[in-house]
Amino acid sequence: MKTIGVLTSGGDAPGMNACIVTIAEFAEKRGAQVRGLFRGFKGLIEANSIPISSEISGLARRGGSFLGTSRNGDLINALKDQSVEKALEACHLDGLIVLGGGGSLEAAALIASKCAPVVGIPCSIDNDIYGTDYSLGFDSAVNKALQAADEIADTAESLSERVFVIETLGGRTGHIALAAAYCAGADAVFIHEIAPDIDGVIRRIKAKMDGGGTHGLIIITENLGTAEIISKLESGIGRRVRLTVLGHIQRGGNPTFFDRRIAREFGEKAVDLLFSGNTGTMVTYGCGEPGFILLSDVLGKVRSIDLGKYNTVNRIA
Repeated sequence: MKTIGVLTSGGDAPGMNACIVTIAEFAEKRGAQVRGLFRGFKGLIEANSIPISSEISGLARRGGSFLGTSRNGDLINALKDQSVEKALEACHLDGLIVLGGGGSLEAAALIASKCAPVVGIPCSIDNDIYGTDYSLGFDSAVNKALQAADEIADTAESLSERVFVIETLGGRTGHIALAAAYCAGADAVFIHEIAPDIDGVIRRIKAKMDGGGTHGLIIITENLGTAEIISKLESGIGRRVRLTVLGHIQRGGNPTFFDRRIAREFGEKAVDLLFSGNTGTMVTYGCGEPGFILLSDVLGKVRSIDLGKYNTVNRIA
């Protein structure tokens, strides 16, 4: 294997740059070159790439992806209609590493089904990719949410009698909200996977504050109807409810130590899989070390939430 292509697709995740740098580093050690494809699969289809070397190591500390990403279902359809082998040949590639979330890994599986050598790396702040305990970027995103919860608690304890709601990213999954709520000691967490017991939460927080508690804290994942929930909370608890929407600050910024470490482990493992012929696979993380799973086994599945932690946050026996 002389030349490896690498692309980042879908939503960007902290640690992507560190992973790309690692791929270049370990490919060079094996005598291979790396080419970065611009804007995800668009770069593959249009043969738009640049050579990458380990000399770009300074980019490892930065968030985002210096290669850029794309979210476009039409690109996936183009891959179906186009010869993958010809696309790889046009970019002068012998193998491909795809960094991205569920949709990106689905595209990687499509490429693998055409017998092209491809390895996927799970990168998603949502941490919802099946088959791996961890997806690159999650720790950085959760730390942003946890920091917000801690800082809000400071003002909440100073000027009491308020309920605070923090809305996180997460798409249609609640891993970010749940992890942040669990570590922040929130009064409740609302996520897509389980219908929220709003009335029960109202009773619990009202009783807490009537008994002298300074404030209430609820963490909610996006796309759950936050405005309607806040209206119910305000009416039921009888206190002011203040909303903080974290938004895309959870995607940006330098990756945490853990994400930079996992980025290196994932990048090294992906190169190993390509050179050992274990392609059509996705790098995974479990029991403290990287492994791999077939891309075909990941399709159509979503990583489940930790029900035990959900019950702990929501005081469910």
